[in-house]
Amino acid sequence: MNATLLRGRRGFATLMVFLVIIFGAMVVSMVQSASYAQAAAGREALARVRAHWAARAGIEAAIARLEAVREDDDDSDAYRTLNEMTQVADGELAGASWSVRTTDDGREVAGPSDAASKININLATADQLRSVEPFMADDVIDAIQDWRDGDDDALPQGAESGYYGGLQYPAGPRNGSFRTLAELELVAGVDADDVRGEDWNLNGLLDPNEDDGDESFPPDNADGRLDRGWSGIFSTMSVEDSKGRSGEPKLDITAAEEGEIQQRFKVSADQAKAIRDYMQSGQSGGIPDFIRNNLSDLARLTVQRRGGTRQEIQQAGRTQNLSREQLGALIDEGTTIPAEVLQFVPSRLNVNTANVKTLEYLPEIEPEVADSIIAERSSKPQGFASVAELLDVPGMTRQSLSIVAQLLCTRSNVYVVTCKGVDERTGLEVEMIATLDASSLPAVIREIRVR
Repeated sequence: MNATLLRGRRGFATLMVFLVIIFGAMVVSMVQSASYAQAAAGREALARVRAHWAARAGIEAAIARLEAVREDDDDSDAYRTLNEMTQVADGELAGASWSVRTTDDGREVAGPSDAASKININLATADQLRSVEPFMADDVIDAIQDWRDGDDDALPQGAESGYYGGLQYPAGPRNGSFRTLAELELVAGVDADDVRGEDWNLNGLLDPNEDDGDESFPPDNADGRLDRGWSGIFSTMSVEDSKGRSGEPKLDITAAEEGEIQQRFKVSADQAKAIRDYMQSGQSGGIPDFIRNNLSDLARLTVQRRGGTRQEIQQAGRTQNLSREQLGALIDEGTTIPAEVLQFVPSRLNVNTANVKTLEYLPEIEPEVADSIIAERSSKPQGFASVAELLDVPGMTRQSLSIVAQLLCTRSNVYVVTCKGVDERTGLEVEMIATLDASSLPAVIREIRVR
């Protein structure tokens, strides 16, 4: 009996020893697994930090080049800013690297994109909206205009607060400028597919999931080219340049003195007086009037309107007309918008960076003229330095230039930098999309997204 009991106790003790060993092994295994997981998480976190700061370094490199060019105030080369920023599109930083890329005509290229190479949707007219692809229905066009205008009166097929307030999740139109392209999707009747096309994350690049057919979202045609939908046509970030080619703030000719006009536009005293008097006549159409009309005719008209004598009218008619250089200075250095407002005005389309398709979306410019503009631009290695140089384009008259000058500019100050930072050891990526505004110096980051 005692022997049997002893053997039972020994067997129980042996079993307990085995259980303790197994339990200990499990504990050790769990501790090791947790340690490995923590180590892996630590390595991933460190890799993400390296990739993050590499991406940020690429953004800062772009800012530095942008500011350097703007400080130089040399506008003889319209492509210099983009070229300089492209030179720092690739770089390395402490175990990581960065690359800045964008899409041009469906293909990926090195460097940032010019926000003014697209039509600013806050300036787009109904006719311009109607001309784009994918096609915009009239109800969408009216709704877009209602969204951005300052009143609560709906256009015939538009939508105002009454419509948006009745939705499942009530909201309201901004009744102000669009701040982002994604905001366009909040407008009545707008389909996100039309806004984004294949570029579902709006980063301006063809990502793997955007070029794999039906394998993953979003839908795409897997043709190796990025279809950006309306996001490839429109911008919300571009703003008018508040400085002229001289680097000085543009001169408001509605409030300038004759001496200021004479000095800035290199005109005679008589010409400066004619410009000043016409702008103060109360019936001026602004700078386009000086493009489409001779200055002598405008001077004579001004005197007639104020009831001048026959002799005064004849004297005004002898005012020397603006030379092409003087007209170019007036276009490039002058404005009719106060300086404190100009820095918030949406930009015209940059004729040097817009593609021919975008130019054709401006119905005010005939397709053959758009083609001629592109052809003339191709013959200029440094691009158009002044809107006045568009007079070199075949078929361009002073009358047509007066229209085109209200739609096109030759320089930009807002750029979108899409920068990917990559950790060299793990391949982990962090993407930053920054909108840089050099309207004034130092340049500022108006928007930044991190993915």
